[in-house]
Amino acid sequence: MRRSIGVAAGVWLWTACNGGDGSTEAGTGDPASASAATATEPDLTGATSGPTGSTTTPTTSVDSTSDPITGDPTGDPTGDPTEGTTGEPGDPVDYPPELLCPPAGDDRCGPPYDPSDPLGPDQLEQALQLGLDTWRFPGIRGACAGCHSPDGYDLARVGFSDDAIVRRALDHVDDAQAAVLVDYVHALRQKHQLTELLHPAKFRPLQPGHLPWPETTPGLDVTDPQAQDERDEAFMRHLLDDRQLLLAGGTVDSLEQAHQAYDELHAIDLTQLRLGLPFDLLSEDGFYGAPHLSVFEWYPGMASAPKPGMEGAFFAVVDQYLADPGDDGKLWAYYDAIAGMTDCVDPLDGMGDPQYYRRACNWMRLKWRSLQTFSHQLRNERHDYPDFLVDQAGPVQQHTALAADRIAIWHAGDFLRVQPLMRTDDNACFAGDDDPCTLLPPPVDDTIHSEPTYQEARIKQSQVFQQSWFLMAWVRDPALLLSGDDFATIVGDYIEAVLLPHYDIHHAFLVAKLAVAKSAAADWFDVADVRQGHGKIASVRTFSFKQLRNNFSHPPGGDPRFATHQRMFANFARMWLYLVEEDLALSGAVYDRQEVLRACRFMRTWFIDLEGAEDPVMNDLMLSIEALAAAADELRSDVHRDAFPGTGLQPTGTWDEFDQPYQG
Repeated sequence: MRRSIGVAAGVWLWTACNGGDGSTEAGTGDPASASAATATEPDLTGATSGPTGSTTTPTTSVDSTSDPITGDPTGDPTGDPTEGTTGEPGDPVDYPPELLCPPAGDDRCGPPYDPSDPLGPDQLEQALQLGLDTWRFPGIRGACAGCHSPDGYDLARVGFSDDAIVRRALDHVDDAQAAVLVDYVHALRQKHQLTELLHPAKFRPLQPGHLPWPETTPGLDVTDPQAQDERDEAFMRHLLDDRQLLLAGGTVDSLEQAHQAYDELHAIDLTQLRLGLPFDLLSEDGFYGAPHLSVFEWYPGMASAPKPGMEGAFFAVVDQYLADPGDDGKLWAYYDAIAGMTDCVDPLDGMGDPQYYRRACNWMRLKWRSLQTFSHQLRNERHDYPDFLVDQAGPVQQHTALAADRIAIWHAGDFLRVQPLMRTDDNACFAGDDDPCTLLPPPVDDTIHSEPTYQEARIKQSQVFQQSWFLMAWVRDPALLLSGDDFATIVGDYIEAVLLPHYDIHHAFLVAKLAVAKSAAADWFDVADVRQGHGKIASVRTFSFKQLRNNFSHPPGGDPRFATHQRMFANFARMWLYLVEEDLALSGAVYDRQEVLRACRFMRTWFIDLEGAEDPVMNDLMLSIEALAAAADELRSDVHRDAFPGTGLQPTGTWDEFDQPYQG
């Protein structure tokens, strides 16, 4: 029997859309083109027992009790929380008390189910049926079902208050219908025995470890640079004090320590690594103050609905899912139907263009589709992502397009990278074909604050949304092998770029963890596309240097993060040079000799900047790498290089200074 694909397996992805309008939502990875049959077991990351050549004996070992899909150890060698967070399918999620509505009550929370005061069977059934009908009622700007889960389970499990439900509902339905919806949410809480509710102002879906590290200065907005710096520093303290990570706090000065640093990074389950970067709440609501006037949320501001004439067919698929909501296959039947059978309800016309707000619609639908898969996890108390190959045959390497279609989180973030909510004056919206923007219709645009200015607020919110949604995708796809077919996506260019302004420690950690994950993805080594070459240390695929090529982006010199930031990059270079030499010696092979040598020569130069002087040991190591690489077998064929030009080190064409061998 094929394994279910877990969160740690690394799949929350979408094919990167880099066209002018990014509106390729429908038709990507058409599920009809894939055969439905029993599939073989996929290995999503190709994680092995350590860094190795493509066919050589592993040179680093990790705990033998490892996850069968990802290769991550199932023990807790690095300080990950373990109670109730094993991540195994079927394990209930044990949320920390801080995320729950308090038993004494809270103005933001509605009432949980009280087993001592239940509705009778007939009353319950009536409330559920009338409520579902109202949930689907096509009110003003769409039905509730067009922005939420198909039955409202999200409002039941996350304890939105009765007042909030009524207030938000009245934007779409009348008073009587709003009252029905409140009764419906209560009935859902009884049906699902929800005696404890998640706090709507605290619960952040998919947040690793459930809670982000907080800033130290109270009251700062999530987009405030100071808040981002402070959360980044808190993450640094966690790496140093709680995890005692060698990469951050020691010095890698031997091959043994290079293995230790690698193993520590390899052992970290990103889905349990508490980050300083907060993920989105399900809902932001300006009723609670200006900081909540934001698009930094899961719920779309534009509802979708069945296209005319497709109502019956669409809701038949939805009802089949709701009759058995634990079935991943029925989820995908419903999910797949969204692309072809539904569209936005809001008018899209403006400024004489009937599709003026089409980009906003497409972006909102990516959020909505992401919400469906998350709601499936929430209702089933699952850590693992729904098995997107449950109805397919063959390994995951054959289904990257289907993954892209069925897993939308990365692309929801990438959508605003390509077409942000606003641009700067010197790069204005629509100044050229390469400058599109996602313009929001007035009812949605009015929900976003304009401080300090309209332009700056929307630029910042575009950036923060990308940070959150790119990180949400990466923690489940640590090698970035399924987040998109675009080469810049695969090498981590976009995710690094959104971290650099203030999340410097997060960025340094990502560079190292990404390299480890890519080097461990052995099952992807022989694929025919741009992913070829993963699964080996001495391979160009392990290097993500575009953002580092001309700027380490250090924190300011007096910043408490400065020394650790330098140490993390210096140790990454030390670790990798030791391991590249070892891989070359053991395997006698290299994947893209010229690019690996360029990368190693580049890293050798880091020590002057990072440590104040060259290191004679590292210089000797580089001399050895030069000799070993010159004699190594080349594993990247000319045919592959010609078929995928420019898929070496990025940025392409800037590495000439590292063409000459290092001679001491």
